Amino acid sequence: MQPTNINQKKLLSKALAQYPQFRFEQGKKKLWNPILKKAFVNRPEERVRLALVDYLTRKSEVSAHRIAFESPVKLESTANTSRTDLICYNKNFEPLLLAECKAPDIKLDEKAAVQIARYNQEVGAPYLLVSNGTFDFWFQNQDKKATPMPEVPTSFQEQKQPHCDFNYWQQRVFLGEKLQPEIRKFAVKNCIQMFGDAHQPVKYLAFDGFSPELALEHYYRIFAFEKQAKIALTFSANPYGATHINGVLNQGGANTAFVSASLDLLTKAEHPNAEVHSSKGVQTIDLKKEADFSTNMQAAELAQSIQKLLLNYV
Repeated sequence: MQPTNINQKKLLSKALAQYPQFRFEQGKKKLWNPILKKAFVNRPEERVRLALVDYLTRKSEVSAHRIAFESPVKLESTANTSRTDLICYNKNFEPLLLAECKAPDIKLDEKAAVQIARYNQEVGAPYLLVSNGTFDFWFQNQDKKATPMPEVPTSFQEQKQPHCDFNYWQQRVFLGEKLQPEIRKFAVKNCIQMFGDAHQPVKYLAFDGFSPELALEHYYRIFAFEKQAKIALTFSANPYGATHINGVLNQGGANTAFVSASLDLLTKAEHPNAEVHSSKGVQTIDLKKEADFSTNMQAAELAQSIQKLLLNYV
């Protein structure tokens, strides 16, 4: 089965605005597969796969009981056994969808389409999906050819709109379990504003050499208020159950400063409650005083305020 040209058939990924669950094991942040009940190393392609699973099980009609991971396939042209990323089955447990997931920085091209078409010679699913978490390519298996589809197949279209409450954001470590009840409404509101829309620019950022207590590594919403400056903003839980507001200033393509503020300390009106890191060193500050922090802030207001703060430290 050979695919036809895919260049004009890409759709925004269904993995956008979907986030995998995480667990901390011995202080290390790991991905959590809720179907296998197993932790995995935090890799980009695995984040895409689990975000796609999140969409399929929460928003479409796919049952979590009919999803298989890492199914072995034997290809005629090789002696080795390969494994599929994801297979969804119908009610009769017949293959319905074969999906392959790539890291977001991997371009989807003919090579990816050929790979999944080869796998499907063994699987025999009527629908195929190749995703890098930003774009999706859907195919229908017709007459032993993978024909590109202009839209998502009916079986996998959005059917439900589940509410993203505190537990949802906690499972995905945007918010920590110790967050005080009186601040949770503010935190959930801002998480929804920053991460609830597939058309918003969101990127997973990792930072080396910093304490896990700061919870820097996570998904960030990117705001661009000025041409030469961007601010990446997130709420992120650390291994100890605390929640941090983290903002990273990017100027001319380089990260020049960041602030990490304890939302728990802000709630208790304790200070200092934040650290600013820049080329000038590390300063401890009161975010409420220096950035006019308030729980009445909308996400964009908070981002602008943090950007203004960080510009004073570079």
